[in-house]
Amino acid sequence: MFTYWGRRGAMAQFALDLGRAALASQEVSALLSISRQNENFDAYTELGPALCPVDTFRSNIGAVVHACRIPRLRRLILEQIKQHKVKAVIELMPHAWSRFAIGADLRRLGVRYATIIHDAEPHPGDWTAALNWWLDAAALDADVVLTLSAAVAQRLKARGNIPSSKIRSLFHPELGYGPSLRPTPPATDEPLRLLFLGRIMAYKGLSLFLDAVDEVRNRGVPVQVGVFGEGKLGRNAARLDAMGAEVVNRWLTAQEVGTILRRFHAVVLSHIEASQSGVAAAAMHAGLPVVATPVGGLTEQITDGVTGLLAKRAEATALSEAIVRLRDPDLYRAICDGIAGTHERRSMATFVKAAVSLVLNA
Repeated sequence: MFTYWGRRGAMAQFALDLGRAALASQEVSALLSISRQNENFDAYTELGPALCPVDTFRSNIGAVVHACRIPRLRRLILEQIKQHKVKAVIELMPHAWSRFAIGADLRRLGVRYATIIHDAEPHPGDWTAALNWWLDAAALDADVVLTLSAAVAQRLKARGNIPSSKIRSLFHPELGYGPSLRPTPPATDEPLRLLFLGRIMAYKGLSLFLDAVDEVRNRGVPVQVGVFGEGKLGRNAARLDAMGAEVVNRWLTAQEVGTILRRFHAVVLSHIEASQSGVAAAAMHAGLPVVATPVGGLTEQITDGVTGLLAKRAEATALSEAIVRLRDPDLYRAICDGIAGTHERRSMATFVKAAVSLVLNA
């Protein structure tokens, strides 16, 4: 059984893609427990009998207001486990109710319990970091703690909150917001279209991205910029307006993300700190090159010159140099070929197989 009780975001697509891959697998018999309060809940109905809906909450205060649902949720999960003879429960992301609804009961039943920890430390500017201590506590109940990058696994081990013997690292699988394509490099007289996508948080370095774009233009390379995502633009709003950027500053639906990815030549990840990136995973599924700073798990997701380009340092000049390299049409095509040729190793099917094997055998 895989569980994801969150309400929105890239993990909603992650869970849907995982459900599809698990059902298509000849080696795994799977159930997917999803919250009815998930904004994309209707999309999961294609999973048929493998879908196990649960009721959680729609807002942060709802975690407390609707806590009366927890006993029923716990009973429902245990009934599903017994009925389907579940051998392992893999939680795709810790939830505020995890400790109450999953844990000790599983050990008593001889069922393995694993949880995926996405971040080892709080990201700068992320208010949800205040909940990290509670989610860490949920990880202590698990038999196995999975991460989506070796970088996060190493940080968790260094912190020492979770026994190192429990921690296993995997990889961030591709996220399918639409079909995989083979983009073409910009024509000689065509500007390079660069995309900054996702929630706008301090650690994602929007200012760094804009500084790099300024340097690229100063080198005589024409660039068009798109910034799409929810979050405070602050002083960058005026800069974006001055450079003629296309800005959509709100939450995006899964359908919108797929459409946006197909409109640009490359995604730029100007992070000053990172665990790993769901945006990179979505871009690679779409066949789109990624230019990134060399921080955290981004260096694991992107192989320089093969599946994208890595700046030499996490600063504007180095990032601009990497962006300018993408203007070479032969290199651009080689990267697109590299992405297409390595899809399988990043596929959700490969991820499901590896995760289940680790949890059952670790």
